[in-house]
Amino acid sequence: MGYDLHQFGACLILIDVTSGVNSVLNSELVLESLESAVIVIDQSNHVKLVNIAAETLFCQSRRYLIGKHINELLDDTVVRKSLQECRDYGAKFTLREVQLGLLGQNLLVDVTLSMVTTQYGMEPSILIEINSINRISRFMKEKNQMERQQSFKLMMRGLAHEIKNPLGGIRGAAQLLDREIEDPSRKELTDILIKEADRLTRLVDRVMGSRAQLKPTRLNIHEVLEHVVHLISVKGASQLIVKRFYDPALPEIKVDKEQVIQAILNIVGNAVEAQEGCETITIGLVTKFERFVTINQVMHRQALKIQIWDEGPGVPDDMRDVIFDPLVTGRPEGTGLGLSITQEIVQRHHGAVILEHYHGKTCFSISLPYNPKEPLAGSNKEPLAGDNNNA
Repeated sequence: MGYDLHQFGACLILIDVTSGVNSVLNSELVLESLESAVIVIDQSNHVKLVNIAAETLFCQSRRYLIGKHINELLDDTVVRKSLQECRDYGAKFTLREVQLGLLGQNLLVDVTLSMVTTQYGMEPSILIEINSINRISRFMKEKNQMERQQSFKLMMRGLAHEIKNPLGGIRGAAQLLDREIEDPSRKELTDILIKEADRLTRLVDRVMGSRAQLKPTRLNIHEVLEHVVHLISVKGASQLIVKRFYDPALPEIKVDKEQVIQAILNIVGNAVEAQEGCETITIGLVTKFERFVTINQVMHRQALKIQIWDEGPGVPDDMRDVIFDPLVTGRPEGTGLGLSITQEIVQRHHGAVILEHYHGKTCFSISLPYNPKEPLAGSNKEPLAGDNNNA
């Protein structure tokens, strides 16, 4: 290709620890060893060189990538503008947290653009370095969610105490009045007081989350998902289309069945309500087995990932960072407790739930770690698999 290390503005030196002799590294070897995706484009913005990391990032072979116009790979207005300025002024640019649409998903990356020259007197080219920061971004989101959840729990404990004590007094007084009143029309008023006091008490309990001890059992997660689909399908009047992308080789996982059903039901219910008024309601269910996954700042060797997506309008940008907070909702009739309860249940299982994209669609992802002390058990029943199935 005609490029060497001097094109990148640096000369890397390898110290031979056995002989103490410095030797210049092979530039191609260094380039291919980088974790950053490297792309070199010519004056006409066509790709002339890529490394292995770039092939991995775009999931395409080198033969496919070389010769492509850069706009076909990086279709981003800010990147295109910076490329032109880099060429015009010879300046170096680093663009932080750029969202690239790759493989149907939004990938968060840092992009560095710089001018490079060749040893053959060719026109200066532009070196593009791309570093994926999705993992770091996810780690920070999980950390922020945990901190927010803990803050809300502390606040709600104090608030619940201040609310439930007066509610108990109001309910008791209403019961005493009810015993003394003989007029049926007046008894309706005391009934309202008692029912509303009970309703507010239940609301406070839901905000606080479940205090019941977990009762974990081994189960096939696909049976849980199908149970949730059945619950949703018998409620709605619109036609429900469920697109299933199940991993048939998933081992059983040990979780509290009832609580996990509730957590998934809250998300699926929101997905259905987001498409209210549509002739058909479409949701997608994806299951995956993952290895060496960091969840809530802890590395797990094996984890189950469940993705639930829908074809609704999506979550507004101003709500994305607070969507899991209690009492936050985008619907006038909503309570804003569903996703908060889901997060609390998932965290009790040492897992995490996040909002992400799935091929351009709104998607909630649940990650649940497998217990490393227990052997992975196979499913008792062959899980359902398929695509575009009507529930």
